[in-house]
Amino acid sequence: DNNGAMGLPMEAKPAALVVAALYRDPEALSQAERRLETLVGPLERLGDEFAFDCTDYYRAEMGPNLHKRLLLGRRLVERQLLPAIKLATNDIERQLAAESGRRRVNLDPGLLSPENLVLASTKPRGHRVYLGRGIWAEVTMAFQHGRFEMFAWTYPDYRSAELVNSLQRARGRLLQTLRRGDYRLLREVPCSRA
Repeated sequence: DNNGAMGLPMEAKPAALVVAALYRDPEALSQAERRLETLVGPLERLGDEFAFDCTDYYRAEMGPNLHKRLLLGRRLVERQLLPAIKLATNDIERQLAAESGRRRVNLDPGLLSPENLVLASTKPRGHRVYLGRGIWAEVTMAFQHGRFEMFAWTYPDYRSAELVNSLQRARGRLLQTLRRGDYRLLREVPCSRA
């Protein structure tokens, strides 16, 4: 509480880049990881892959037997880079698409901060905030009372115990890194097109 005093603007601390990758072909995932690493730096796989069976939304485009895996950037990022990162992941999806134009991998980037997980989207909804460049941000889960809390719009796969546990561990590492202050910071995202 600031006793009614006017709030002063403050810079946000950097966040951890999280990319949820949806795929059927592990080789498509590997190709996407390599391309993404050229733009944002080293990535690590966070937790195990799991079957993506909570919806058939992507089945017509990507086929059956889809899997999902979380990727975590080893470099922290300035939060205002989220639109550029989303545009870059969209470019990678297009580059790796089949000749038919159907995606072989779907990359959903977001930012994990001490207070929440924010995902980027190209689709406007009532609970999303426009960031510019055709990109919206959605607070998918908030960290409160010692745990992640979900919202009515939180996707079912983000509610899974395995995914939440992976994010909890990543958040703990993020807090340690921010306290130590010994991190490399991503300040810009180069254009992903060759």
